Amino acid sequence: MAARNLSLAAVVAASLLQFACATPNASPQAIQRLDPAALAEIERARQPAAPLSLDEVVARSRAGQGSEALLDEIRRTATRHPISPSEAVRLKAQGVAPEVLDALNEAHTRWAQDEAAAVRARRDAEQAAALKRAQADAERYRRSVPYADPFWPYRSYPFGYPYRHPRFAPYGGFGWGIQIRP
Repeated sequence: MAARNLSLAAVVAASLLQFACATPNASPQAIQRLDPAALAEIERARQPAAPLSLDEVVARSRAGQGSEALLDEIRRTATRHPISPSEAVRLKAQGVAPEVLDALNEAHTRWAQDEAAAVRARRDAEQAAALKRAQADAERYRRSVPYADPFWPYRSYPFGYPYRHPRFAPYGGFGWGIQIRP
């Protein structure tokens, strides 16, 4: 009975292997290529559009472009302009809708906040790198000195205590009291 189950398992495994090998491969002719016009359209969509100038915003408003379409264009092109109150009055007199002026001002405010956040992030990264360098230098110094007393406030010398200090033992000697003079 065990031999029969084993032979049945072998037949099933062989048939599965045969079906797996019989699947068709993708031929190189099956690759669909984009025509140059579609490729150019995709590349153009990937590149950001140039921001609109205030004159273009005024011209589009006068031409009758709706506020929603103009707001979408401002968002798509990442247009941002700091608008002073006097400039807002002038643009409003030229026919620019108040919501377009608000969108331009909000875009500039958002850009300024993003720039400030980027500056803070760069400064924090530089400070973290400087701290890491200082810690690495301290660790490298600690490993270079054979004896380092963590409670001694001055630089540790390679020979430990007693050491020759130029102020207290200018003529040679052993630490604080014994001096050998020539």
